[in-house]
Amino acid sequence: MKKILFLSLIAANLLAYKSDYEQIFLPTPPKTQEVKQSFASDIFFVLDEKALLLDEHKKPVGQIFEGSKVKVLEESKGFSKIEITAKVFDKNKAAFTANGEFLYLVLDKLAAKEKMNFWIKTSALTKNIEDAFEAVEVFYYDSCTSCHAAHAPKEHSMEDWDAYVSAMQMNAKITDEQKDRILRFMQAFASDGEFK
Repeated sequence: MKKILFLSLIAANLLAYKSDYEQIFLPTPPKTQEVKQSFASDIFFVLDEKALLLDEHKKPVGQIFEGSKVKVLEESKGFSKIEITAKVFDKNKAAFTANGEFLYLVLDKLAAKEKMNFWIKTSALTKNIEDAFEAVEVFYYDSCTSCHAAHAPKEHSMEDWDAYVSAMQMNAKITDEQKDRILRFMQAFASDGEFK
């Protein structure tokens, strides 16, 4: 009798939480799949989580983050010369906004400008925006759905996502670098983001 009662309680709990299960393990389609923007043939996106930015002598001068949109000016021996158009933030950083939302790059010693040219490994670039954000999107869902259903980035503004992701960092048990990575993804597709 105890066994039957126990099994019926388990079954009742499973049925009661079916919608939670569906929300956690069957999340809504990712935002990047909804993006159907077309870009010019010379527009690429950074594929690597972080890629080195190189000067004319192919010496590292900074790093650029995944998903950053760049214009390819030329290609040579496995490298691409890229142009980045951005807002300057904090002297050596460039982002989608002057407030630093959706951070594109950080330079080591150089001052950032609104239009900059660098070299980057061609293998660190992709034409496909979905490919550029795929790894961070999976990381977001893995990190942020253990306690609640995933939220679509378009649900909030870039500024709101900064507050939400920062507030949830301890609960998600992620490092500052991981938090910044998730935040860049959420801001890229936020209601006022670059790829809204």
